[in-house]
Amino acid sequence: MQTIHVSRDFDVDAATIFDVIADHEGYAQLPGVRSVSLRAEGTPERGGVGAERVVQLPGIHLVEQITEYQPGESLGYRIIESSLPIHHLGARILLQPLGTNAIRTRVHWTSRLRATTPFAANWAALAIGQQMRLAYRGALEIWARRLGY
Repeated sequence: MQTIHVSRDFDVDAATIFDVIADHEGYAQLPGVRSVSLRAEGTPERGGVGAERVVQLPGIHLVEQITEYQPGESLGYRIIESSLPIHHLGARILLQPLGTNAIRTRVHWTSRLRATTPFAANWAALAIGQQMRLAYRGALEIWARRLGY
């Protein structure tokens, strides 16, 4: 099993960051993402718990289901369909307010997966995990620029 964790500090409040992270259509601005659409709406928001996001990457098709939706606090999801040889155990983006004025926030993005290949499963999980780590770091960088720094 692979556990991926990345984090980054932002000089904005957690609610502002959550709005960017929860905007599934905005994911299409991330490197390598061709499109993102909702296959099923969630509650209490369209992108809330139960929502299913279809993510198209070059040669890769993913469907993510939102499992946690706490505005200003956290967003959780699990990949329920994938063209990759993985079983996704879940991911969580946690927003941690920093300081006494809460205008700084640390974003923690953690994901767990297991490869489903019959041979070299550990190697496959490591390789896929490394690519996911790079993608998460890239997303945090793009979101930082989108938020103005």
